[in-house]
Amino acid sequence: MNSSARRSLVAAGLLAPAALLFALLFVWPQFRLLGLSFGNPAPFGLASYERFLGDSYYLGVLANSLALGACVTVVCLVLGFPLAFLLARAETRWAGLLLLLTTFPLWVSAVVRSFAWMVLFYRGGTISRLLQGSGLVPPDFQLLGTFSGVVIALAQVLLPIMILTLYAVIRGIDRDLEHAAMSLGAAPVVALWLVTIRLARGGIMAGSLLVFSLSVSAFATPSMVGGARAHFMAVTIYEQTLELLDWPFAAAISAILLAISLAVALTYGRLLGEGREEAR
Repeated sequence: MNSSARRSLVAAGLLAPAALLFALLFVWPQFRLLGLSFGNPAPFGLASYERFLGDSYYLGVLANSLALGACVTVVCLVLGFPLAFLLARAETRWAGLLLLLTTFPLWVSAVVRSFAWMVLFYRGGTISRLLQGSGLVPPDFQLLGTFSGVVIALAQVLLPIMILTLYAVIRGIDRDLEHAAMSLGAAPVVALWLVTIRLARGGIMAGSLLVFSLSVSAFATPSMVGGARAHFMAVTIYEQTLELLDWPFAAAISAILLAISLAVALTYGRLLGEGREEAR
């Protein structure tokens, strides 16, 4: 056996335990889920998918989930990129501590975070009172139970993920490239656009993919902050599974959500590959 074959055998042996766990804990359950979704009527049928795609209510739930993912992604990107850029370019010994503080929302349970937003968003809560006092909203206005409230709460939860993803990418960009662009006459904003943002495109897409995927499948925050008006995919899956006991239909909804996430990931990979080809 030559050295190349020996190295391949060693690599396969090292990867085998992880591959086995992945197959048992992820691949096999997904196949069981797909099998269950096609089990109505038994042994093979598309009634659950036809029910979902033929009902305007469930299509509205899907649209709400996609809109939630898009809005949360945009908010996290708009807020996260400037923060990640400042942290990556900060020349202070406190930069590490500041980066650590940005991850604070990840230290707390999603249920606790969502309950805190409920306290702030209900009719007598601090944020709702500030909006009422501004005169921009009616006196009985509250953010609790609204789409906007869910977007704000979920963006606060997922913002650290966007910041950490962008920070790692921006940190690896040589700032001399920005200085070179400015020395050639480009304004700082133009240099940021022509150099930093373009080189950080992979990180922007990766962070957006993570935030979008987690947003469309989020359960705790939409169900608690959105309340009875939380018409989102994950909440609907919960209702169909544990309240209505319609497991085949819940499996079909889960399969549709999984297919959308995979489609977004594949699109991201294709766009990233095209960006690399253009860079060459």
